[in-house]
Amino acid sequence: MPLEKMNEFFNTRADTYDHHMLVDLALDVFYEEIANCVQPDKPIFKLLDVGCGTGIELKRLYEKHPNMSVTGIDLSPEMLRQLREKYPDKKIELICGSYFDAPFENDFDVVLSTYSLHHWNETEKLKIYKKCFDSLIDNGIFINGDYTCKTAEQEQNYQSELVRLRQEENLTDNEFYHYDIPLTAETETKLLYAAGFVTVELVKAWGNTSILIARK
Repeated sequence: MPLEKMNEFFNTRADTYDHHMLVDLALDVFYEEIANCVQPDKPIFKLLDVGCGTGIELKRLYEKHPNMSVTGIDLSPEMLRQLREKYPDKKIELICGSYFDAPFENDFDVVLSTYSLHHWNETEKLKIYKKCFDSLIDNGIFINGDYTCKTAEQEQNYQSELVRLRQEENLTDNEFYHYDIPLTAETETKLLYAAGFVTVELVKAWGNTSILIARK
């Protein structure tokens, strides 16, 4: 099948996204682990959700931290519509756009991303990680739970295939297209340190999923 533009891919799947993540991929435990990683030292804190989608990850977080302030950013207006419908009583600022381009504030206690950043190569990801670093207060944390692969060879194979497909379909470089190019946890750690983080910890890894916490 031809590659789909990123926003169109998720727009057309917004109504089934939660089922896919929680049932098809059985990631319920993953979201519980993510919630356990968010342990700020104050009752009211600011969280930036990068690639927030339908906000599956926010359910458990609101149960633990009902007064947190959330800013979410995502390319898909339909996914953001689903998020708004889930949390009508919460004050959430939502930004529909690319996290490469949209400006982030610089006073977040926590930056979070769940199963969103595995569509980007190392150069692109480093740009995102630097933006996340700059958006945090001192001692703030970035939590990235995502799809990862096991070896450098797998990394290269995914990226080479994406290059081949883009060339085959004559796609321009200035458009985002949906394709998974996961990196290893080791590469992720290297990029987070390169972005400026002081410590990076792999707190959980199972199957093709890893959760890393980086502290500014």
